[in-house]
Amino acid sequence: MTEIAIDSSIRGKFGKESMKRLIAIIAAAAVFSFFQFACPVPESLSREAMSAVGILLCCIILWVTEALPFIVTVVLIYVLLPMTGVLPFATTTLENGAVVQSVFNQSSLMVPIYCLFIFAVTAAVMATPIPFRVANAVLKWSKGDSRKIVVGLMMVTGVFSMFIADLAASAIFVGISLSIVEANNGVKKLSGLGKALTVGIPAAALIGGIGTPLGNSSNMLVISMLETAIGFRVTFLGWCIANIPLALAVTFLSSLWIARVFKLEDIKKDAYLVVESKLEGIQGITAKEVKLIVWYVIAFGLMIASTWLPQINSIMVALIFCVLAFVPGLNLLTKKEFYESIPWEVIMMVIGIQVLATGLVGTGVATWFVNTLLVGVEAWPALLVVLVMCLVTLVLHLFIPIGPPVISVAIPLLVAVVSAVNMAAGSMVVSPGIVACIGGGLGVVSTFFPLDSIILIGYDKGWISMTEYVRKSWAPTMILLVASVVWLPIISGVAFPA
Repeated sequence: MTEIAIDSSIRGKFGKESMKRLIAIIAAAAVFSFFQFACPVPESLSREAMSAVGILLCCIILWVTEALPFIVTVVLIYVLLPMTGVLPFATTTLENGAVVQSVFNQSSLMVPIYCLFIFAVTAAVMATPIPFRVANAVLKWSKGDSRKIVVGLMMVTGVFSMFIADLAASAIFVGISLSIVEANNGVKKLSGLGKALTVGIPAAALIGGIGTPLGNSSNMLVISMLETAIGFRVTFLGWCIANIPLALAVTFLSSLWIARVFKLEDIKKDAYLVVESKLEGIQGITAKEVKLIVWYVIAFGLMIASTWLPQINSIMVALIFCVLAFVPGLNLLTKKEFYESIPWEVIMMVIGIQVLATGLVGTGVATWFVNTLLVGVEAWPALLVVLVMCLVTLVLHLFIPIGPPVISVAIPLLVAVVSAVNMAAGSMVVSPGIVACIGGGLGVVSTFFPLDSIILIGYDKGWISMTEYVRKSWAPTMILLVASVVWLPIISGVAFPA
């Protein structure tokens, strides 16, 4: 009887999951079909433009519901775009002499190569005691002050997230943080420190990931999309100038909020031992840590140097230093560590979004949307334009919980806004570089609900209820919104000179 009951339970669960996926696939197909065959075509747009919108919405449904593997959905993009005439199967020369590249030539290798480098760095760091050294330093600095622990751990998470994958930074420091809380006899749903850290650490990882182009694969995605759309190049150094101060300030202010909004219990000295024990037997900094730091500093320095020296190709730097990580004598990574660190589905999603965004821009649908719903935008003050772009991206992220699909919608719209404003003024009133920063910031960071995979790393540990999370987690996103509106117009002239 027990075996029958278990078998029935498994079949029931399997049936429910299959039904949800089937409903999502049917919904996606219905949305695509509507835009492809039934949706009225506005004046000045073509049926291909409607098809591009339908493909985008179809893919968003499939990504959000995970009805199909991400990679399968990307394959659909490469099938549907040429099938509907949005982009051709083969490179085509139009009657006016313009050349339209094949759908298969639209995707840049820049983002995937950078991703491989980011994940190589992440795997190499995780194979060293560096995170435990940093956490131990924070504990000693705090001297038992729980608020200092929250602020310190959030800040180091944010800094780490600038240089390694933000997902990994969140996982590393959530694990370290909760081990301290558990050693302090914290109880789930009751420990204020446990709640604060499971909310704060992932938020800090998300925000910190904005800081450098290497902090999140979405950063390189928005940079690539912007250059493809209007030819505007955001340099590696320019991104860092604009976003490192922004990420540090927002993380710090968010840590103060989180340390204050939760009632934190005192930390016993014995709880520190859980971190110190990870460093037992390690005398001083290891040779591997020294090699890793030197390797990364040289690579990062060369990428910054590419801002002034076009002979230094940052993509080539990323490739070369990935190879160097495996060279005998350096041995920063093993093949197993590297392979296990690469989320291939994320890389494939990024490639698919690049080509999908090209289709959206090429059909003119983004420009039409801006001209229709944001009438007169070209006459607005620059500060209001930036505020509206931030709000549009924020609202999109409320409805689309995954960063890259948000970016696929937001960047074409923001590019159309900036192009309209600058064209009307006859000069650069709003720097296109701001578009990249907003896409990489508010297009990725959203702490209103625990839906993002990085946020879920903390929430899924079970230390805080959904109700309390929603009541207290919104501040980091709103702080980022205000800071972006104020800071980006000020710094854009320095970071992204015309």
